[in-house]
Formats: sequence, structure tokens, C-alpha cells
Amino acid sequence: MESLNLIESRIDNLNQLLGPLPTIDNQVENLTDSVLSAASFLPSVSTGHLADGSARDNILNVFKRKDELEAYLDPSYLDEEQDIRAKEIYINTIANDLATTFETLQKIKALEPTLGAEYFRNLPDVGNQLKTMMTTTAEQKQANDLLEESLVIAMQRYSEIQNGIKDSLRAMNDQIDRLEERLLERKKQDKDV
Repeated sequence: MESLNLIESRIDNLNQLLGPLPTIDNQVENLTDSVLSAASFLPSVSTGHLADGSARDNILNVFKRKDELEAYLDPSYLDEEQDIRAKEIYINTIANDLATTFETLQKIKALEPTLGAEYFRNLPDVGNQLKTMMTTTAEQKQANDLLEESLVIAMQRYSEIQNGIKDSLRAMNDQIDRLEERLLERKKQDKDV
């Protein structure tokens, strides 16, 4: 009851600061009465002194889930849920990779007795030969690149020469056409004379 008196005094202070309510003067008293009624109602619910047993059971179930409700109302609850959702999305994203890696590890585990056999331990060291082959391959690639570049340049030069010959033939053809036209004109002139 002491807390209700404290709330009532706070409401009275607010009423004095804000002034009286414009339409209903009994509103503060109604609020106080409602709070007092609820305060007297809660103990009777918890002890089971209600006429309707189903309402009491529902209210008791709500009281039992009070901790769950407080957890939902906790501001950090949403962050925890989002963190769990982010982890779920991450796991779903990498699930295929995890499955592939797991399958590979299972194959390696199955092959482990074979890979550990004596004839694999006695294999000769071919590291130097592999290095020499890699060096030779790199040199061959460089030589192939130079050859390819030379071929490209030669093909470009061939194309230029071919275009030059076409242009020369076109010019010669035009000159022959002009000479033929002149020759025909002279023949006409000679006939006319």
C-alpha cells in the first residue's frame, strides 16, 4: 500500500504542476481507484479466491511465464536473437564447404593405411628434377611467347604488304581504265576525221 500512496502523491504533484484536467476532475481519483482495485485483485488471484476458476488458471499461467516475459522485454534479448540468426546464416553459407571438406577428410582417413605403406616411404627424392623441369618449362614458355609475338608482327607486316599491293593494283587498274577511255576517244576522233 505504501507504493500506491507514493504513486497517488506523484499523480497529485503532476496534477498541481499541470493544473486541473479540462473535462473530468475525477480522472485522477478514477486512476487511483483503478490502481487500488488492481492491487487488491492481484492477491486474490494468486490465492485462487475468484469465482471463475478458468480465469484464475490463465492468470496463474501468466505468472508462471513471468520470467519468459521479462526475458522478451529485456533490450539485449533482441541482440541475442540477431546474433543467433547471424550464426545460423553463416553456418548455412558454409555448409556445402564443410560437407565437401568432411568428405575429403573421410577419403584421406580411408586412404591413410595405403599412404603409410612401406613402398611409399621408399620413393626416391625427385625434388631437384621437378625444379629443373619447372625451370625448363618457364624458359620454354618465354621462348614460345617471343615466337608468338614475332609471328604476330610478321602477320601484321604481311597484311600491310597485301594492302599495299591491293592499293597499287587498284591504282594501276584505274590508270588502265583512263588510258582505254583516251584510246577510245582518239579512235572516235580518227573515225570522225
